[in-house]
Amino acid sequence: MSGFTQDWEPVVIRKRAPTSAARKDEKAVNAARRAGAEIETVRKATAGSNRAASSSTSLNTRKLGEDTENLTHEKR
Repeated sequence: MSGFTQDWEPVVIRKRAPTSAARKDEKAVNAARRAGAEIETVRKATAGSNRAASSSTSLNTRKLGEDTENLTHEKR
């Protein structure tokens, strides 16, 4: 037993920082409000809309709209 020694070095356990999704969680935001932290709310430019996909018509959609060719298969 004389060959054994004890390791008395301090062990530090750290909690991970919250992810961005956890920081945006409603519970986390309310806890920050109760703690008196500053909270900044920013709305994204196209948040909640599908404006980028539907606002402009490209040349391809115009050509499809003007196309009068019948593209159906013959039925027997």
